[in-house]
Amino acid sequence: MPAFKRKIFYLSGFDPRGARFYQQLYTEQAALFGATAGRRIEVGERRREPPHSAAWKIRDVDADTEVDYVFLGWDDVVRAHWVKNPLGLLGRSIKAYANFTRLVDWSIVHKFPWGVKIAFYYPGISTILFPILFGLLLAVPLVAALGWAWGLLAAAVAGIAIALWVVKRIQGFWLLRFIIFNDILASERLPADVDDRMVTFAETIRASFAEDWDEILFVTHSNGSILAVPIMARLIEGCDGTLPDRFSLVTLGSSIPLIGARRDSHRFRALLDRVGAGDFRWLDINSITDGACIAGIDPCIGGPQRRADLFQTSPRWFKYCDPATYQARRRNKYETHFDYLRTFDRLSPLDYIAISSGARPLAESIAAFKADNDV
Repeated sequence: MPAFKRKIFYLSGFDPRGARFYQQLYTEQAALFGATAGRRIEVGERRREPPHSAAWKIRDVDADTEVDYVFLGWDDVVRAHWVKNPLGLLGRSIKAYANFTRLVDWSIVHKFPWGVKIAFYYPGISTILFPILFGLLLAVPLVAALGWAWGLLAAAVAGIAIALWVVKRIQGFWLLRFIIFNDILASERLPADVDDRMVTFAETIRASFAEDWDEILFVTHSNGSILAVPIMARLIEGCDGTLPDRFSLVTLGSSIPLIGARRDSHRFRALLDRVGAGDFRWLDINSITDGACIAGIDPCIGGPQRRADLFQTSPRWFKYCDPATYQARRRNKYETHFDYLRTFDRLSPLDYIAISSGARPLAESIAAFKADNDV
């Protein structure tokens, strides 16, 4: 029998890719981590975990640990909310931007990093302004070559085509869909398919409390951290406010304050206050270089005094990366948002592979990170 047994429940962000992608990413990063740490980490075959999820075993041979990793599947729900029609995407984006702009509490939002505000509005502005900009740049040569009527038409078509290519390259359409979906989440009721799935996930996690695990981690990434709020609220309610000491919540690249700062989000705010009042360990890792998260802001901001034991930190990638690696990763903003799940040139005590596969409990990993960074 292994010396240390861990159960992990992983909830991805607003991503139509499912368990196959995330298992492949984990396997690749485990191999890199193992080569750096001098440890052999085995990642098993993916299996179905009814009703909606998938799972696989992880074994750190040298540390003598065994992990059951459950991918909480909701990619089918994401695809159902993935706006495909270009005109529909544009119209719903405008509505979502209008709602966020007029309904957020700007006394909270002004504390957000500037990179977050730019990343939030950049896709919408780009989708509208880029066609105009590129069209104007192309209008003069095309009008000279084709005449007024055909030249202006060609400039408009070419401007739109180039703008769409640029917005796609910067993952702007994904961000627009993210904004639309979170505008829906800010309403008084979750969509039925989302609500039903989160109830199922809460019941699945709670069932593990009766099982023989040394540690249970609920790990969420990106939009999954927002959806962790109704799940956690249900878990806390079912456990009379105090979750097992061997349980921890880990939020990576989180944007919870995006919904928490909406003045009209009464349901979500009540759930978030309930989560903040719960007694459990919470690790929240966000980087200022990641515009798709909200770094350095307490996820329970604007609510009553928090009881949850929250340790919020930057991953400090600059410390654990060679300079060339760090600069290269910073240039790709989309991939930066997934770097929380990756390993680096030097091993951080809070490296994702380390905390998910190793024998050290999360509380000890946090303590080691604090000592390593004089926090």
